Amino acid sequence: MLLMSDLFKHSALAAMLLAILLAFYKGRHAVSANARSLAWTQVPLIAFLTVSVGPSAIAILLYLGYKSGLLQAGPSGYRFSTFIFQLPLDFAVMNWGFVVLYVTCRLAPNFRSARPAMWLSAAAMSLLNVPLFFLAPEMVSNVFDAGQGIGIVQAMLSMPLWFGSYPRFLDPDSGIGLLLFAPLAPIPFAGLVCWIAVQLIGGTANSPKGKTARS
Repeated sequence: MLLMSDLFKHSALAAMLLAILLAFYKGRHAVSANARSLAWTQVPLIAFLTVSVGPSAIAILLYLGYKSGLLQAGPSGYRFSTFIFQLPLDFAVMNWGFVVLYVTCRLAPNFRSARPAMWLSAAAMSLLNVPLFFLAPEMVSNVFDAGQGIGIVQAMLSMPLWFGSYPRFLDPDSGIGLLLFAPLAPIPFAGLVCWIAVQLIGGTANSPKGKTARS
């Protein structure tokens, strides 16, 4: 219920935008001090914008195609639904992992294997977002229950990967439970696993034993 609250969604989006701005200015000062480019740290931010707005952009193109006759709409017809305006906010909140990845890389670009870890984490999270783009036809469909499929996909990508029991005070609908279980949702969890895996591999390769083995 907390995830469905408009107040929570707008608050989460505001917090993410603030984190992005702070990380951007912090990184810019680091670039001017060290004369090193941090352009690669923008990749998670670009992916975040793409997966948040991309499905609605495709839905708009489909609507214009139906309207102009370039595309053939289904038997049920088409309409410019409110999903086109509402879902970018939902998708942005679902993909908060990209913002964390951007902030981490921006503030600590020299941390061990940050760059390859970023690429793998961003790729894994982007791959899990592919189903969102296939929701575009449903966003402009005139079927009465068109939003049902959208809700199912959102639930699958937002549900924490936890099947055991938990204490009552850790209810996912509570603030404490949300903070604990949020990283276990498929999208941020995939990014976290990839980040840790690359860091472990990079740490092993750069260790004295790893250098000795390569030599």
